Amino acid sequence: MRNIVKTFIAAAGLAFLVAAPAQSAIVTWTTDLPGSDTGVPAATSTVGTVYENVTGSIPNVYRSPWQNTANPDGTYTSVEADSYASYVFDTGYDAVSFMWGSVDDYNGLEFYYQGDWVDALYGDDAQLNSVQKGLGFIVATVMATGMFDEVRFSSGTNAFEYANLTVSAVPLPAALPLYGAGLAVMGFVGWRKRRKSATATA
Repeated sequence: MRNIVKTFIAAAGLAFLVAAPAQSAIVTWTTDLPGSDTGVPAATSTVGTVYENVTGSIPNVYRSPWQNTANPDGTYTSVEADSYASYVFDTGYDAVSFMWGSVDDYNGLEFYYQGDWVDALYGDDAQLNSVQKGLGFIVATVMATGMFDEVRFSSGTNAFEYANLTVSAVPLPAALPLYGAGLAVMGFVGWRKRRKSATATA
């Protein structure tokens, strides 16, 4: 009976781990000011209050990521409290890059592929512990653990401000195709040797 209980507890724990989405997106960031304002594409859909293509700041509403920079009139999108902006793409991508204004713990990115949750990153992630929260900006590149065709920018409280949004597919390392070709050649050479050896002993 004790073994049955232990097995049940282990199975329940495993089911919980599988069911609970893990936050594992990887973020790299810098505080280097972008060379230009490349804008943010219009969201595919929005829920709640989302201000698009705005400039400047409104106290207690949104703060421009461009504030106090050489380009104070740069454009950006602001996702307000309990809202999100969704961007859906025709193909799969691995990474998203953007200028993240006044990083806050309640800012979040969620990645989906064909409607299924893939990954997430939130402002309270330990990878962002050294970022000065609530002020300034970072230029972030977030790599999801799998391909995504939708990314959602959300905010639990005012607000998630971002500019210069781009998505990209991370290319295979240049040596990987050569490595695969090398393995194929070695396999072919081994096959020929075995065939010659079998012919010689016959």
